[in-house]
Amino acid sequence: MRKFLKNTLADVGTIGAAVAILVTIMVSILIVYNIAASIDANDIDTSLQSALGEGRDVIFAQNATKDTLDQSATFYTIAPLIVVVLVAVVILGYVIQIGGSKRY
Repeated sequence: MRKFLKNTLADVGTIGAAVAILVTIMVSILIVYNIAASIDANDIDTSLQSALGEGRDVIFAQNATKDTLDQSATFYTIAPLIVVVLVAVVILGYVIQIGGSKRY
């Protein structure tokens, strides 16, 4: 039977992908939270309130910032699970190899 794939370094590539994903997540955390910390939502809301007229309690920017940070916190909680799954795949690959299964 012919080999379907010629690449025999899949485990090394998977570990490299896991490391790349972790580095990307760490860098994106730094970027997202530095940008979010630099936003002054009170000034934006004050400008919006003056544009829309007095008598309204305008907190659009504060609500948007809070919702964005909540959603990004959820993402950064779930994102490392991708790496856990990749490591599990590598471990299962080695277990199957130890079991005597041929790898094509």
